[in-house]
Amino acid sequence: MSADAPLLRIPITMCHGTNRGPFFSPAPRWRQRPPLDAAHFDGLMKIAAELGFQSISYDELAAWRAGDGALPGRPILFDFDHPNTSIYHEIWPVMRGYGFTGNLFLNTAAMEKHGDRRYMTWDDVRDLAGRGWRIGAHMHHHISLAYLATKDPTGGLIREEMDICDGIIKEQMGIAPADFAYTATTWSSVAESEVKRRYRFGRLWIIGAHCETEAGRVRYADLVGVTGADEADGGPPMAARYITKDTDAYRLPSMDFEYLIYQHAAFRRYLEGALDDRAAVSPA
Repeated sequence: MSADAPLLRIPITMCHGTNRGPFFSPAPRWRQRPPLDAAHFDGLMKIAAELGFQSISYDELAAWRAGDGALPGRPILFDFDHPNTSIYHEIWPVMRGYGFTGNLFLNTAAMEKHGDRRYMTWDDVRDLAGRGWRIGAHMHHHISLAYLATKDPTGGLIREEMDICDGIIKEQMGIAPADFAYTATTWSSVAESEVKRRYRFGRLWIIGAHCETEAGRVRYADLVGVTGADEADGGPPMAARYITKDTDAYRLPSMDFEYLIYQHAAFRRYLEGALDDRAAVSPA
């Protein structure tokens, strides 16, 4: 990148679907979440569209980072974890109306609960993939990576979980998942070593300033090598919230819609923050 080139910062969001309405997935009692319904989500998508952002996939991200492809002027990644049925029945129709697509990371044990209306069917997932969504891996069971690394420092338990997840996705979708989302706000060096062996990207989850590792609780900013104090909203420095060409491919961020960027004004500020140093870049 030349010294006078505008810095491309790519916003990246994460969502588990709606938690109100006919297809919601109840949150655990210990986890207080704001009411994310289809109407509120529509307001978020409207802001992204008004600002000229266009959704991209991890395929496009990989090509750009390798110097083999261009991105739209204002790219954004919309990620979703878990096969919650509201993603298919409520979130996707809203996104489709704005011309957006997403990236879905599956914890495959949930897909085995046939007839459980909280979760998508494989036909639902195949339909999303056919409409431009990319499917990634999120372990078989949704277990803390810090816990698994502590219980088995050899990585055997982590490999087993990944093997099952990858195998089921390959069997059902005909693809080997290329990208991985770490479970909850957990990370481990053992898991990252395995992620590097299997996948091209590993993506973290931001709901605050810290994450759990096998070495204990650490600042997210320290984990990803970003300097500066945490922000007043309780999250890491703003520079840690975007993807650039210099971002570690196995420690990508993602901002959860139900936490630091839940309010429409906060989401708008987040998107505008991606444009601060990029006056020369016009929307596609």
